[in-house]
Amino acid sequence: MAASALVGVPRPKWYRGVRWEADELVWRADELDLIAQPPVIRAGTLRNDPGFSDSWWRDLGRALDAVATTVVPLPQLRVDQQEFTDRVTTVVGGEVDTTVTAWGGLHGDMGFANLTAPGLVLLDWEDCGRGPAGVDHARLWADSLAAPEVAQRCLVEFAPYLDSRQGVLCRAYSLAPLLVLPDSEPLRAPAERAAVEVSAALRRSSSIR
Repeated sequence: MAASALVGVPRPKWYRGVRWEADELVWRADELDLIAQPPVIRAGTLRNDPGFSDSWWRDLGRALDAVATTVVPLPQLRVDQQEFTDRVTTVVGGEVDTTVTAWGGLHGDMGFANLTAPGLVLLDWEDCGRGPAGVDHARLWADSLAAPEVAQRCLVEFAPYLDSRQGVLCRAYSLAPLLVLPDSEPLRAPAERAAVEVSAALRRSSSIR
């Protein structure tokens, strides 16, 4: 398990795994620590500010930074340049330079269902790999858009990853799947508003260059 080599990240410890084939299928089971802390949400959408402590936010920032800056040779490229470009351009159009300039480690499925509180543990590492630095931060921001106070706190806490041009591109990347949700979904309307803001920010940065 690639994530087991990460340092400075609160996560379930991995002990061993087993793989077997049966009925023309490949099966895998992993033995991990049992985490007693509950997830922030068990399913669905975060719609209210849970009141995370300042120390929780600091721990989260350090953990995501440790993943993004890892020097561990993670085995899989989870988000490549072409996939990144394809998703970003569905949000901001095809006239934007989507070149990734910084690559790093990714949790790969960052959202509030995979975080615990009040003590922080990052769960569900099966999609761990490599990709554009900032994608995990942007996905957590996008996952919080139905709880505006939390979304704003994400922008503040993760500013080094979300304020840069690549950070704005990562935000666009994370908005793409939300823009095809049904209108009744609580993330759809705030994602549409965020897409307008992200597109404007990219146009401004392009005009400055």
